[in-house]
Parts: sequence; C-alpha cells; structure tokens
Amino acid sequence: MWLVCLFMPSRTKLSLSTFSYFISICYQKNMILTNPSIFNSTIRNKSNLHFFVLIVVLSFFTIRSQTANANNKADSLLRLYEIKSSDTSWMQVCQQLAAEYLFRAPDSGIFYAKKAIELADEKGYPYYSANIQKTLGACYIVKADYSTAETYLLLGTQGLLKLYQSDTTNKKYAKALSEIYTNMGLNYYYMGVPNKAIEAFITAIQFAEKIDDKKRVAICLSNIGNIYIEQKKYDKAIEYNQKSINIALENNDKVTLAQCYNNLGLCYLNLENADSAYYYFDKCRIIVRQENFDTNLPKLYMNFSNVFILEENYDSALYYADLSYITAQQLEYKENILAAKYSLAHIHRLLKNYKKSEKYLSEVVEEAKDKGNRYGFLVNEELALLYAEMGDYKKAYKYSVEFNRSQDSIFQEKSSKQIADMEAKYQSEKKEEKIKLLQETAKLNEATAKTNRIVLIAIIVILVLVIVLVFISYRSNKHKQLAEKMKIQQNAERKVLDAVIETEYKERKRFAEDLHDGLGVLLSTTRLYINEIEDSNKEEQKSLIKESNIMLDNAIANVRNIANNIMPAALKNNGFEVAFRAFTDRINASRKIKIKVRTINLDKHFKSNVEI
Repeated sequence: MWLVCLFMPSRTKLSLSTFSYFISICYQKNMILTNPSIFNSTIRNKSNLHFFVLIVVLSFFTIRSQTANANNKADSLLRLYEIKSSDTSWMQVCQQLAAEYLFRAPDSGIFYAKKAIELADEKGYPYYSANIQKTLGACYIVKADYSTAETYLLLGTQGLLKLYQSDTTNKKYAKALSEIYTNMGLNYYYMGVPNKAIEAFITAIQFAEKIDDKKRVAICLSNIGNIYIEQKKYDKAIEYNQKSINIALENNDKVTLAQCYNNLGLCYLNLENADSAYYYFDKCRIIVRQENFDTNLPKLYMNFSNVFILEENYDSALYYADLSYITAQQLEYKENILAAKYSLAHIHRLLKNYKKSEKYLSEVVEEAKDKGNRYGFLVNEELALLYAEMGDYKKAYKYSVEFNRSQDSIFQEKSSKQIADMEAKYQSEKKEEKIKLLQETAKLNEATAKTNRIVLIAIIVILVLVIVLVFISYRSNKHKQLAEKMKIQQNAERKVLDAVIETEYKERKRFAEDLHDGLGVLLSTTRLYINEIEDSNKEEQKSLIKESNIMLDNAIANVRNIANNIMPAALKNNGFEVAFRAFTDRINASRKIKIKVRTINLDKHFKSNVEI
C-alpha cells in the first residue's frame, strides 16, 4: 500500500545500489534470493554469516549517503522557503518540503504542511488548504499516529467535497479526492478498520474512474485485495490483485505491479505455498530493484523473512527481519519499524530467545500505545504465546484475555458482511452508472436525431424559400421583359404612326401644291382668256378660245395626273400588274432608266389594300 502526496518528490530512499551489489554477489556465489535451499545451507556457515553482516553494515552507510543527497534537495527547497511570499508557489514549496520529509522526518513534514495550510487559509485558497491536508495526514500515517491522520484527512475530504459539489466537471477536484480517499483507506487499514478502509478505497476508485485514472483504480483494487488477505479470503484477494495487475500491465504501472506481486506472494504465503510465495516476492524484488522503489524494501525483506519462517529456516528469517528493521529505521517509517519488531519478537520466540522476544514485544506495546495501531491487539496474542512457552501461565492467561477482548472486527463475521455489502454496493453503483450512461447516451442520440430532424426541416424550408424566391425573381424578370417588349412595340407603333401621319401630311401638302401651283394657275389663266374674248375681235377671239381650250386640256390632264397620283386608275381598273407596268413604262419613257418587268401570278386582282 502506498501513500499519496501532491508534488511527490524523489523522496529519501534506501538506495538499491548496495542491495543490487548484494544481489550480484549472491548470484556469483549461487546464494540467496535465487535458490532458498542454497541460502539455507549458506546462512548456517559462520564465515558466510559474517559476510551477510558486512553487507548489512554497508547498506547502513549507503543509506546514510543517500540521506545526505536527499538533504541537498531539501536544502534547495529550504532556500526557496526562506523567500516567503504570499502566492501559491510558496505554498507549493511548503508542500514539497512536507513530502520531502514525509518518510525520514515526518515531524518536519508536519511543520511545513501546516505552514502551507496557514497561508492558504489566510489568503482564502480553499483548494490548497483542503488538498494539503492530504500530505499532512500522510505524515501522521508515517508516524503511526492514525487517529490524528484521520482528523486531517477527514478535514481535507470535507473541503474538497464542497468544492467538487460546486463544480463536478473539475478534474482537479476529482483527482485530489481520489488521492485523499486512497490515503484514508490506507489509514483505516493500519487502524485495523477494514470496512472503512474498503469504503474509502471504493470511493477513491469512483473518483479515479471519473478522470480515467487507471493507475489509481489499479492501486486501490490491489489495496482491497490486501484487506482480503488479512480476512483470509485468498480467492478474493487473488481475484482483486489479478484485476489490478491487468490494468497495471496495460498502463506499464510498475508501482502497482510491485504491490500486486507482493500481495500475491502474501496470499500464497498464508496458503503455506512457499515456492509460489517466493516466486511472487522475487518478481516484486526485480521491479523494486529496477525502479528504485526503496521505500518498499522493509516490507519486501519482511516477506522474505516470513517465507523462511514457513520453511522453519529461522536463521534466514531472522536475517531478513533484521534487514527490514534497519531499512525501516533509515526511512523512519514507524509502521514498518513496528512490523519488523513484531516479526523479530516472533522469530526470537520460535528460536526460544524469550528475553529478546519479550524486549521487542514491550517496545511494540509502548510505541503502539494510543496510536490506534493494529499491533496493539496482535502483540497480546504473541505475548500470550510467549509467556505460555516460558511457563508464566498467569501472564499468558492475562494477555490471552486481552487479545480476545480487543480482537479486531477484521476477524468477525459482521465485518466480513459489511465488506461484502460494500462490494455489492460498489458493483451495483457501477451497474447503475452504466445504465445511467446508456440512458444518457440514448437521450443524447434522441436529442441528436431531433436536432437532425430540425436541421433537415430547416434545410427543406430554406430550399423551398429559395425556390419561391427564384420563381418570383423569374416571374419578375419575365414581367419586366414583357414590359420592355411592350414598350419597344409601343415605340415601334408610335414610330409607324408618326411615319403614317408624316406621309399623309406630305401627300396632302403635295396634293395642295399640285392643285394650287398646277391646276389653279391653268384655271386662272383660262379665266383671263375667257374674259378677254368679249372685248376682242374675231381673230383674237379665235386665238383666245384656242388658247383657252389648250389651257382647259392641260387643266384636265393635270387633274387626271393628280387623281392618278392619288389613286392610279390602272390599279383600280386593271390590277397591280397593269398599273405597275404602266408606271414603269413612264419611267422607261424618260430613257434615263430602263426597267424590265417579269411577273409570276400577278395577272389577277388582289384585295385593294394589298394592291395599294
């Protein structure tokens, strides 16, 4: 199980350089970690035992060296811390310092986390104030002060939930909630309250799924599997850890893979299958070595110790328990220190080193006091067994009663039922969420279809309007063209009418001129001649009468010409062809133009208007 801190730095780690060197030497000597049976014989050899002690000492000094490197990073953060400001960057520096000191100096981590919270509250940054509670709670978990850790984790959860409820789409809030609920589950696990731990892990999964954080889902599934191990429900534990492994492999999540392999090793350890347990612990060791997950070493060493306890190889078990204790001290991880001391007490009892066993158990009792630690009741069972073997049956009975009185709900049927109910509730909620998602998808599809229908109707309406507008425009253009045509026709008719009127006017004018200038002059002259006859002698009278007759003949001829010009007699009497030929004959008589006439089908009368 892992702690979660925002801005998690490369924390103080027990370097694997020494551990890797140790492994390589072992490989060369065909010793431990690859073949437990070889280790069994090797560890009994006194000279080799001295070699292992030397490795432990080297590890101790290497850890010190790595701690110095971590201090350099802390020093650089401290210089930024000294430049105090009122913005969020200074709060982040404080939180990074808290995370930096989380495992090796949790009291310092608490100090800097509280400084960040004070500034966040002062400046009115509710998100930072609530989220940093996560780091503060983690520091108290490392100190094994679980009740205080619970207080701060609940306080941070309340603040984050309030923010999330105001904006459920904010992924930052959902991420912070998934992290803080993970820490809460871890804290309840260490407190020995599995039902609350499961509930917290399930809530963490629900928030992680909202932001598609598969790594968080995987680690929480693994943590739930770990709880089933303690409930001795190994089939469920293997099932949950296998689910977690599948997700972790998909996302190349080495952290979760290491934990799952460790958990599977614990399952088979409890099933007393030492070979399978060792196999999975060794897979975990490989990842730990490759990825430098040094904070996992205390538990890993303890698990190897338990494998050798199962095989009743107590010397090898004691070696790994001591190694777990040393690394846990260097990391200042209180929970692992208690676990290592409890294991050392158990192994020394099996080796009949009762005084050493009693010493370690006393220290566990003292350190677990008022911490709400699960070792508070486990140590009672171990003490009862210890004093029974020592022959102090009074004390054995006392601690046996204490153990039965304080036995945790983890072993009770009620707790199992609660966990099963919570799991069923979680599965039910997932089904409901799936149904809700399908319903929302159906609604979305329906809304999309409705929108598509509206869009289709709108397109049809627009097309109809366009067609109507085009038709109206076409009709308008047609009317405009007809109007233009009528206007042109009217203009043409007007021009024709004007031409007719002008022609008629010219004809009347010519007719008037012919009458006035031609016939009128002849008649006037004839009248003069006639008037002179009375006063003239006979010879003059004859001459005047002759001239008068000539004048009258000319006048008659002139009248005929005028009449013929107005309406040719030949046209009226003989038709178009005769009249036309008579007209051309007169032109030919001038001898200036010669016209030849050849007609086809014109020897008949036509309508007068056609002939005219």
